Amino acid sequence: MILDFIKEYDSASKQDIDKLILDILPKVLDEKQKANKVRNIVYAMSKKNKSIENKRTTRYPKWVLSLSKMVI
Repeated sequence: MILDFIKEYDSASKQDIDKLILDILPKVLDEKQKANKVRNIVYAMSKKNKSIENKRTTRYPKWVLSLSKMVI
């Protein structure tokens, strides 16, 4: 979902990703757990998978598709 969003809009902020993902997470998780889950997903996509990369600061990230993983 995150990759599709970034493909469609060219980038995603933390708020965009939160709006996209938080509502579909299980209701048994509290808000702190949901935020942690989203953080872990973004971390995995940026550090482990390297499918996205941050083009701004840590405080105000702007996530874009990684050039190394981009399929044209």
